[in-house]
Amino acid sequence: MKRGEYAKTAERRRMILETAMEVFAESGFRGASIREIAARMNMTDTGVLHHFGGKVKLLLEVIKQKEAEDSAQLADPFARRLVARNAERGGTVRLFTTLSAEATDPEHPAHEHFVQRYARLRHEITERFTAMADADAIPRDIDPAMAARLMLAVMDGLQLQWLLDPAMDMDEAYGDFIERYFGPEVARSSAIDWPAQPAI
Repeated sequence: MKRGEYAKTAERRRMILETAMEVFAESGFRGASIREIAARMNMTDTGVLHHFGGKVKLLLEVIKQKEAEDSAQLADPFARRLVARNAERGGTVRLFTTLSAEATDPEHPAHEHFVQRYARLRHEITERFTAMADADAIPRDIDPAMAARLMLAVMDGLQLQWLLDPAMDMDEAYGDFIERYFGPEVARSSAIDWPAQPAI
């Protein structure tokens, strides 16, 4: 493939992914259709399928891309940068809120992905908090595993509330939780160079 053709194909794939994200966010996996994605792109169904092969593969590619984008936003141990960024991108938040709820069904094509994703996140965040406790960077009476579960639950819950009430300051609410749970001095500290963070 010539360089110009390759660039054109890559751009077309990127545009399909962005359009698919919108459709999946609006309708969920089951309500979305390749036909709707193709119509918004002024393409044929066959044209979309040529790039991704099927709706399941397209869904998983959308999830993979968005999670890869998020991984660069986790430079602090409490994921404050990610929360602040999510407050500016309703489409992505709606996508993950819709899909994670749908994926509680074991028959959903993304079920195993989300099961593994949350297991991995809990494990990595638990290790992070364990290291912080060992360094006396967070109170030692905090259970790292429980703190990991609570942090993820608060993030997900605030995102749902924000979708229903966009006037809510999600970043401020999340910051209040972090300060009250871990302590204001801990939450505000950014002087420690922590290990690379997981992709929330």
